[in-house]
Amino acid sequence: MTSASRTIGLAAFIAAAPGTAWAGVTLSGSYQADGLGRVALRVEGERVVVRATEPGACDLANGSPVVEGEFQGNVLVGKLTVCLRGPSCPETETLPLVAFYSPVDHSLTGFARPREGCQSPMLGRSGLLLLQPAPEPDPGTTSGRGGTSSLSRLRTEKRDPVAAKEALDKANRLLAAKDWSGAVAEFERSITLDDRSWVAFFALGTVHVKRNRAPEAIEALERARALNKQVPGISYQLACAHIRLGDKQRAMALLRQAVKLGYAIAESSQQDDELERLLGSEVEFVILTTQAVENYRLAAGRRMQTGP
Repeated sequence: MTSASRTIGLAAFIAAAPGTAWAGVTLSGSYQADGLGRVALRVEGERVVVRATEPGACDLANGSPVVEGEFQGNVLVGKLTVCLRGPSCPETETLPLVAFYSPVDHSLTGFARPREGCQSPMLGRSGLLLLQPAPEPDPGTTSGRGGTSSLSRLRTEKRDPVAAKEALDKANRLLAAKDWSGAVAEFERSITLDDRSWVAFFALGTVHVKRNRAPEAIEALERARALNKQVPGISYQLACAHIRLGDKQRAMALLRQAVKLGYAIAESSQQDDELERLLGSEVEFVILTTQAVENYRLAAGRRMQTGP
């Protein structure tokens, strides 16, 4: 693996090499990166600004700047604002950034180094940041029930919390009977009656995870998280959904977030099969699982102290 220092040296060489001057390519639109989700990238002259459009693993405010810099040849030199994890680490830090523009796939590959003892879910272990053009949603994608996969079609015309609760209870009964399609239909009906219920979106997303329908799961779970950011199970199920798309870094970042929020499992419990299969050999996965077990023990201790 190429070291960050070696890559930065290569950047200086590329920037100085003849024939590599910035050719005025329009580099803008929707991009994505692990730990960030989708971002909006805009180039003004030789200046680049990348702004958050999704909370991502760092719970960023919409429109907050993530990357700012200028091109020198095909090399972007600027700064990157990241959130940090670790004892005695500040919540955010602005780091120097060197990134390379690829005219082939229009991606930006950069390196940044957080302070000693701190990590950022926005960066890979070697400090890698990879910004790639985000694919446009496929309008032809359908759900298993024959409708469009987007939840935008589920609109609450007139809120009826009582009827929404009845639909939610019926969906849970169908879920217990493993009637997945019936449960999905009732969860969706509950949402059309009250789209402020994070519980309905959470339950719908969880069912889609069980059915290995990752895009639908992510859409529903992100809606749940937008309504309630403090539920650790939402981040955990999002990790299960992203691992089904093969996105290990995003899944790990979400798992880290779930455990930080207090996600807890009994020692004898089994993790999601796909998480175990694709992340089980990772040291961080073992550490996070151990912490989740400890969270369970601490919660059990508190229950014993307060009584039934």
